[in-house]
Amino acid sequence: MSPVSAFALGAVIGLLGLLGLVAASRAHDPEMYAVGLVFAAFAVAFDFWLVKRWFDRATGD
Repeated sequence: MSPVSAFALGAVIGLLGLLGLVAASRAHDPEMYAVGLVFAAFAVAFDFWLVKRWFDRATGD
């Protein structure tokens, strides 16, 4: 994956995570609240994984 596509993917996933937080903040039932928080947590974990992958490739691991 090229650096530009990795950055674009991270940005899109980050925006989707923000949408998850917005959905959780406006939820009227506990299920939607949980889904929004899980979606945001997945976005954070995925972006951290992208950063890890970037540094692993940079160091040659």
